[in-house]
Amino acid sequence: MTKIMNAVMIKEYGGISGIEFGETAIPDINSGEVLIKVHAASINPADLLFLHGNYGIQRELPSVGGMEGCGTVIATGNSLVARMLKGKRVAFVSEVYGSWAPYTKASAMTCMVLPDHVSDEQGAVFFVNPASAMAMVKIAKQHKSKAIVQTAGASALGRILVKLGKEHGIPVISVVRKEEQELLLRELGGQHIVNSSSATFEKDLKIKSHELGATVCFDAVGGDLTGLVLSALPDGATIFQYGLLGGKTTTINADDLVFRRKRISGFWASDWVKTQSIFELLALQGSMKKSIGSQIQTEISQNFPMSQTVDAIQQYMANMTSGKVLLLPV
Repeated sequence: MTKIMNAVMIKEYGGISGIEFGETAIPDINSGEVLIKVHAASINPADLLFLHGNYGIQRELPSVGGMEGCGTVIATGNSLVARMLKGKRVAFVSEVYGSWAPYTKASAMTCMVLPDHVSDEQGAVFFVNPASAMAMVKIAKQHKSKAIVQTAGASALGRILVKLGKEHGIPVISVVRKEEQELLLRELGGQHIVNSSSATFEKDLKIKSHELGATVCFDAVGGDLTGLVLSALPDGATIFQYGLLGGKTTTINADDLVFRRKRISGFWASDWVKTQSIFELLALQGSMKKSIGSQIQTEISQNFPMSQTVDAIQQYMANMTSGKVLLLPV
């Protein structure tokens, strides 16, 4: 096998202007890693943050872009966990190396063997959103919240959370900003939807969250919206901020923190996973395998060859609600 490949390279942290499609070496692997022939890779909001150097980790540049994908393990390190994956089709997360390449490497612990009925497309979006949504349900249960509020409610993750909420008997109050997003969620069975563009948004959310007992919110937006949502929630509520789609500094009303016993905390799936025991992670993987392709189904809007990654990112940014955009090594 050749030792050189063409991949999507990040030359500098400056958004899509820092991307170049060019040659790089196929990576070497260590004992606990696997080498993967990539079938498809996803574009996520975290990737957009990463391109600007605003993600929780940074790689030494130049670096392959992306983090999540699907592929076949063609070589492994010497560890038992790695060797068990040889020849298997897996969903993977590669935060350290990247996924926008024909070949990548990942820790064997961040790979999951895919059931035969799961397509490469669904496999490429198997980890980030489904795992996050399941973690959110678990956190809500731990906080004894009777319902969940989620901003960016019409996003891919938001749609999965609505379905999981139904499965677990936890209503999800979806915050959206467009009428077409309301319609989309209602078609999927969403019952509790509030529009942040409405003149009665704060009142509507307050009524819904108090009525359903939503003391946990997962916020993907930030900015002024976070403070408005927190003020609408019942006393003692907690917002977990996991995204920065608004691109602004989060603002909070001090009265909510001091007198209403409300809290704001960060949620980063990569960190959350590290707090779970091996048994909890195996249970999570088992639940994901059972649900993928049925309760968990991610809308895919378009596929692009990796050589057209800039076009793919622009398409994704223009309308994230329409579904995921995937990159193919063709």
